[in-house]
Amino acid sequence: MAAAPPPAKAYHHGDLRHAMLDAVAEVVREHGIDHVSLREVARRVGVSHSAAIHHFGNKAGLLTTFAAQGYVDMAESVLASISEAHPDDGPAMLEAAGRGYVRFALREPERFQAMFELHHLKPDDPVFTAARDTAYSLLSRAIGRCCDEGYIAPADAGTVGAAAWSLSHGLAGLWISGRLGARIGRDDPEQVAEQVTRLFVNSVLRRTRQARQVYE
Repeated sequence: MAAAPPPAKAYHHGDLRHAMLDAVAEVVREHGIDHVSLREVARRVGVSHSAAIHHFGNKAGLLTTFAAQGYVDMAESVLASISEAHPDDGPAMLEAAGRGYVRFALREPERFQAMFELHHLKPDDPVFTAARDTAYSLLSRAIGRCCDEGYIAPADAGTVGAAAWSLSHGLAGLWISGRLGARIGRDDPEQVAEQVTRLFVNSVLRRTRQARQVYE
């Protein structure tokens, strides 16, 4: 006689959501974001497909919630990095923000991937957009401080912000791919992130201001 299936796990409302989001990370890590489905996530957690539908509606809703939490976690990582650094000027704040960005991406690569796969998400979801805008505001704050202190001309703020974001995002993505560490023969991504972001702020911000002051 076949053994009875194990009883379904009992979850409180919030616990089930968290468990399902953890299961999303597992699927992304093992098979990639294209293989995420409500049915597979429900199976891994041990609940019915209808329970997954109740919480997230569809795959896009599930991944949007997963990605929104990524932006929350990213903001916390950036804020923690800035707090640890005690920056005494705008470039130091921008440098710390970049390190926090990379640190988050390396710690949660599955969420990092999902956050930018907009074709899988509901990009106009208010929770998602609020989380995304909060995270981006930290970069804007650092750029604003650099402008206030004369490191960046206001007209260049958008360009410098795009360059700083691209630098941190590209560094994180290359390291996660396994290509960067192997190429440069390094095994400490946080040290690399620190050196790269410092090179950027010293070359683009501090030296530019020094050169401008010489000619004023």
